[in-house]
Amino acid sequence: MNRVMNWDGDDGQPQLLLGLIAPDACVDWPENPRRSVLDEPGPAARVLVAVSGTRDVAERWAERLNFRTERVTYIPVDGFRIDDIDPALRDKLAWAAVDGPGPRAHVEAIATSLRERGAARLETLMAFLACAFAPLDISALALLLDAQVAEVTGWLDARRDALDSVIEWHEEGHRIRFRHEALRAAWAAANQEHAALAERRFAEAARALVRTWEGVDNAQSRALVYLRRYAGDHLVASGAPHADLLRLCDPRWAWPRSREDVAARRMELGRVRRTLTAPLDGADAMGIPSEALSSFVRLAMAQGALATLHHAWPPEADEPGKEAWNDTERALAVALFALAAHASPSLRAHIEARALDVVRRTGAAWRGDGWEDALALLTAARAASGSEAAMCARWAVSATWRAEKGPDIYLPAWLTAASFLPPSEAVALVQQAIERALVSAKPGRALAQLAAPEGQALALFRAAMSLEPRSRANALAPLLSKLPDDERARAVGVVFDAFFVDFDADAERLDDETCTTAVVPFLGLVELSKLFDDPTTGMGAALAVRFAELGAPGRALDVIRELCGGGIHGARALLRAAATEGGRSLVQAARKAVAALDPAWVAAKLVCEHPAEAIQVLGLDAAVEIAERAGGGGSEAARIMALAALCRAAPEPSRPALAARAVAAYHDDRDTDGLESVMRCAPWMSLADAAKLFSVSLGNAAEQVTLVATLSRWGGVEQLAPLIARIGGEDALAAVADVLPEALRWISRAEAG
Repeated sequence: MNRVMNWDGDDGQPQLLLGLIAPDACVDWPENPRRSVLDEPGPAARVLVAVSGTRDVAERWAERLNFRTERVTYIPVDGFRIDDIDPALRDKLAWAAVDGPGPRAHVEAIATSLRERGAARLETLMAFLACAFAPLDISALALLLDAQVAEVTGWLDARRDALDSVIEWHEEGHRIRFRHEALRAAWAAANQEHAALAERRFAEAARALVRTWEGVDNAQSRALVYLRRYAGDHLVASGAPHADLLRLCDPRWAWPRSREDVAARRMELGRVRRTLTAPLDGADAMGIPSEALSSFVRLAMAQGALATLHHAWPPEADEPGKEAWNDTERALAVALFALAAHASPSLRAHIEARALDVVRRTGAAWRGDGWEDALALLTAARAASGSEAAMCARWAVSATWRAEKGPDIYLPAWLTAASFLPPSEAVALVQQAIERALVSAKPGRALAQLAAPEGQALALFRAAMSLEPRSRANALAPLLSKLPDDERARAVGVVFDAFFVDFDADAERLDDETCTTAVVPFLGLVELSKLFDDPTTGMGAALAVRFAELGAPGRALDVIRELCGGGIHGARALLRAAATEGGRSLVQAARKAVAALDPAWVAAKLVCEHPAEAIQVLGLDAAVEIAERAGGGGSEAARIMALAALCRAAPEPSRPALAARAVAAYHDDRDTDGLESVMRCAPWMSLADAAKLFSVSLGNAAEQVTLVATLSRWGGVEQLAPLIARIGGEDALAAVADVLPEALRWISRAEAG
């Protein structure tokens, strides 16, 4: 709290109002001021303390909180009389006393006095003050009134005796405001016609300034400072069309001219966001215009760009660092590819062409995270064809060399890239990847990592057969389902025999669980029994499931008791075995094992991992109840992920209701990592749920908001593309794809300086 208390407005941090309510109700608040929990408030902080008692009680609390006496103001809130007010303040505060006239009567009397004196222009001036969001400079008032500064000063000086009780002057008379919010509100209410005209004039001036801002040289002139700061507020308050509000997202207006201006622009766009969110929050069965979605994305990109500037602009620097924009082109391409993935073939080709254009122009120069660059370039290769696909694949391989841990843990990307290269080049790249894997400390596991891409199984098979038995088994296990029949038969024998090889401390350890899971679908009861007679750690669940599949539930139960034990390991094996055709007799045992799991999130985790089996063995209602019990102080993440998994595995008619449950669970705790899981439910979400989730997540879910994150990371367009498709279909996908390239305008503005 004290770190926040020390915020400094000069460093771009927002103003802070800290409310300390009823510290006198605390039984152990320190008496010694030096032990107060509150440090010295910074220049951007104000503290409001509410205590019960008389003025002397409040003074003692100010001392107890270690506040400076000269910086404390005491305000009675239960009513006071004129005689209770300090004489020096009596004329200015009498209107608020219980025996005073009240704010409405007070301002009406002053307004009547001005009219009787023929001060019509002054009434208009007061209306501007009543509609302003901050003190107004005399020069700003002159601009709004289409008058000279000297004229405005003369009007005020001539009636200062009447106005002094409602207006206070700042900065030697250059800036003025109402003394109290109640007086300002009363003046606006008593002079509604003048106030309406003033609001319209504020909006007109704001609109004109936004449109011409790029050509304004003297941006720091006193007349423009207020409008620069509050133009967006006046446009929002006036109900300006969305077209006017979207101009506030344009880099020509939104690009800050100082570090302090960054904070003002971010607050401005925050208010605009609340306005543009309305069409999404009000979603119904009639649908949402694609323009509403694309406008919201434009706004979120502008917010991300300003956040990027905030993070990249050190307090002591005159301008932000330009390296903050380095990954923007890649993020843009990734976002476009994500939209294309949800589009029809014709629209997909159009959006992919735009993404490929970005990659073509900038991909060779990407120097961000090597792995992220490689993934984006491989996506581009899939969308491209011929020589362009090969070019993207080569760039992807080069990018892996820049990855933080070097290329060896990313060798599967090489095999993927090989599928886009000319045959001779592809063979050489695959061979290079295999050779690097073979010389690693654990060659079997390194080769196993390469087994994910299709089309290279025989080359990997031949390389694996040269290894020692356990390394050979580790390498062959992920290939078993991909090999031709003859090679598969040999590989199954190799993996099976590896379980009985004598232990060698210097050799690579056998990955028991992975090898068992891979090989048991190809084994019969005799081979399974031999494994059970000489078991190793991690093979229990796979053995039990295979025994059940072969119609031997009793042997499956023996395996579970001896190799899996109780808890989640035994429950997982029982659940999977009971879901097989031959394991039906294990259903009751599986239900009891799952019901006994504690805490509740453990059972929800099991449902998340095996949703189809949970629905089949436990029943859909019971599985949903298990998922829901994980929340409420347990693990909201487990609840969200379990509900999302059930949604995708349940019969089609049940999926909309389960999607609604998953979304509701996510809204209960948006700090979890559940957004990725909830996205998988997008096709079955209601329009209202999808729209709300989109509006609260875009540009907000990332740990650190930036333009890159708004495009391609957690809570970015890439991740939320399924929602865009759900909300607005083809039209929305096309509209959002049209506005995304505006991200490049922020880079151009940054390069222009």
